[in-house]
Amino acid sequence: MNTEKLNQVVEELKAIVGEENVITDPALLYCYSADASINQHMPDVVVRPGKTEEVSEVLKLANRERIPVHPRGGGTSLSGSVVPYGGGIVVDMTRMNKIIDIRPADLWCIVEAGVIHADLERELAKYGLFYPPDPASSESATIGGTIATNAGGLRGVKYGTTRDWVLGLEVVLPTGDVINVGTKTLKTSSGYQLCRLFVGSEGTLGIITKAVLKLLPMPKARVRVMGVFDSVVDAARAVSQIFMAGITPGLLEFVDKNAQKAINSWLNLGLPETEAILIIDLEGSTEEEPLKLAPYLERVLKENGAIEARYTSDPEEMNKLYLARAKAYPAMFRLGKPTVLVEDITVPVEKLPEAVKKVYEITEKHGILMGIIGHIGDGNFHPLLVYDERDPEEVERVMKCHDEINELAIKLGGTVTGEHAVGKVKAKYFLKEHSPAEIELMRGIKRVFDPNGIMNPGILWGE
Repeated sequence: MNTEKLNQVVEELKAIVGEENVITDPALLYCYSADASINQHMPDVVVRPGKTEEVSEVLKLANRERIPVHPRGGGTSLSGSVVPYGGGIVVDMTRMNKIIDIRPADLWCIVEAGVIHADLERELAKYGLFYPPDPASSESATIGGTIATNAGGLRGVKYGTTRDWVLGLEVVLPTGDVINVGTKTLKTSSGYQLCRLFVGSEGTLGIITKAVLKLLPMPKARVRVMGVFDSVVDAARAVSQIFMAGITPGLLEFVDKNAQKAINSWLNLGLPETEAILIIDLEGSTEEEPLKLAPYLERVLKENGAIEARYTSDPEEMNKLYLARAKAYPAMFRLGKPTVLVEDITVPVEKLPEAVKKVYEITEKHGILMGIIGHIGDGNFHPLLVYDERDPEEVERVMKCHDEINELAIKLGGTVTGEHAVGKVKAKYFLKEHSPAEIELMRGIKRVFDPNGIMNPGILWGE
């Protein structure tokens, strides 16, 4: 925007949300120029609405003036979904952080989009309930952001992703119109499922302001199992055998040797630093149920290549194993390089051994340090490429790895993003993963909701 237009827009925004909730200071704008990905772009202005009506007025203004709008929650996106590539207005939703209603008997709650995921979990625990999606960024990520990206997490192997737990949404369209989609019932067959269309839409169709979320009672008991492997391929192969043995884990995570080394360096958890470990939760409705199943799972792991398997129900020991996975990404910065590119591929479970093996071959070929972690129980894993972004030659090699890893996922019948969303980072692979007919249908949907193209430009197809 030119200076004259920007000044006019800023004054109108101040009238909508109050002067204290409009940010134009370049130093503060810089804080909104990036997320947890490797991408960056400065916005022109940031606005912090406190209620749905204010979001509506902001979008009416932006639509009238054809100004790009970029919704933002906690800024934890690893795919560049909230980087304001179009400049324009960043709409910071974190002031809208009320837990509006919790209905234990109906197993749902209503929250505003800016509620922090972990804050909701803590409040639900008072009722003996939990919200199953469990992103690793729970202490910072907002509910609106996790819905917009269809976030997954450590519990995804049993409970699925965010899409499976959103019953209804309040959404402000680019025109400023406010709509309610979905329901407060646990099932519906009434018309097109518009609610699901907004889940994973990455802020390209409108701004989510409230959500009706499905809940579950907390499991009464949990046991955490660790399987230790001297082969990453054996660990990957064991995943399908766990399910074939009739076991449905509440969590099934993979941590390779480099990731274990980084975690031990940071948190001193005493991980074995073997080629791979699997961390597995067994849940039950009684104290005895998971304890009875744990020895059976140990046997299954050993029959499928584990050199060691052990389980614990001790809260402190269980938390150590949880941290071994949940803190793996930040731990990778301990390996001596300042930058980590996080991949997010998912393949059919039977293809996991091949996929893991080939990812190691790709990074070794290009001389890139890597650790692998992942929610491997549903075929989703994260190669973490560690490098120095100040070294152009090393950046070039990392980008070659990036290309080959994503192309491998497509070749094996998988997807380039299991839970982090497309954003900008995955845009060119997204276009390869989907047929031209699919892409054109998606573009058509975008035009229906956002004919002026103001919502989060640069996301999905990179335009």
